Amino acid sequence: MKIYPQQIICKHCDSLYTRQSVRPGEAAHCPRCRAVLYRGSWLSLEQWFALTLTAALFFIIANVFPVLQIGFHGQSQAATLWQTAMALAHSYASPLAIPVALLIIVCPCLQILLLGWVLFHACRKKTAPGFASAMRLLAGLAPWSMAEVALLSILIAAIKLSGLVEITTGPGTWALLGLCLLLPVINHQDFQPLWTLKTLRGPRE
Repeated sequence: MKIYPQQIICKHCDSLYTRQSVRPGEAAHCPRCRAVLYRGSWLSLEQWFALTLTAALFFIIANVFPVLQIGFHGQSQAATLWQTAMALAHSYASPLAIPVALLIIVCPCLQILLLGWVLFHACRKKTAPGFASAMRLLAGLAPWSMAEVALLSILIAAIKLSGLVEITTGPGTWALLGLCLLLPVINHQDFQPLWTLKTLRGPRE
């Protein structure tokens, strides 16, 4: 199948256009329906890769260090993000355990790993092995990554329990906050330069 990296189709009216260069912060609009076709990226490939590595670091911290520490009558119990998801398996909400783990842990992890893999090779002016499959999977995972839902749930639980027990937010909560800020940035960049690089370098699959 041929790839035309300079062609773009409007998602709203299916009109076909030739991509034009836009400056950072500018956007190209469809003349027919005025929808945004794409935006100029503020980030270079190297900066994009650096932010992806930072997101990976935040993800590791969020899963290794406690997100909440609960104290009651001198006893304390801390829970990581993984333990929070696993706790659902031993409660009345056990059917939600697997979906929650997928949405707040597995999907963000796969997004970061796949994007990091592609960008690592792109920064070296190479096409990543399995590039097309990785890009398709990234597009499919985009709507299912819900780290911000986990953060909101943790904050709501902390507020509701604060009147009954002593609640302390751990490093995992702050790492999750950083992750929620970074994921939209790294996942909503223009992927066109990556496809262009693949076309110039030729297929490797």
